[in-house]
Amino acid sequence: MYIGMGANTVAKLMVELEPPIMMICADAAIPKGTVLKLSTPYTVAASAADNDLFGGIAAEEKISGDGKLMIAVYRRGIFKVEAGAGGVTVGLPVGIVALNNFKNTTANDNDLGYNFGRALETAADTQFFLMELGGC
Repeated sequence: MYIGMGANTVAKLMVELEPPIMMICADAAIPKGTVLKLSTPYTVAASAADNDLFGGIAAEEKISGDGKLMIAVYRRGIFKVEAGAGGVTVGLPVGIVALNNFKNTTANDNDLGYNFGRALETAADTQFFLMELGGC
């Protein structure tokens, strides 16, 4: 686990398992590494709440007002991310709990689309861990 990157730090790509794909987004600011939720078919936005649907992680920065309505999105990879309240446990599926923060998910969450990946390390609240994005 890793400590000291700062609260709500964006995800950092460690290993690219698949190239990013282009998905629809609003003309809003999205920093590179932001955890994304699926809002409508093939459309993503910044994720910040418990039980958001898995969208991916922004592979590039999206600048507000640039007129672009597409963003490159990672759907698979190994990322360094931050644990939220309750932390995460190695080997368990994880989902979003707050802006760029993750928690363990429950058995039914995969069927509901809430799992973003699998914890590759155990971490407490505010600690950083490796997560396999899309590894559920």
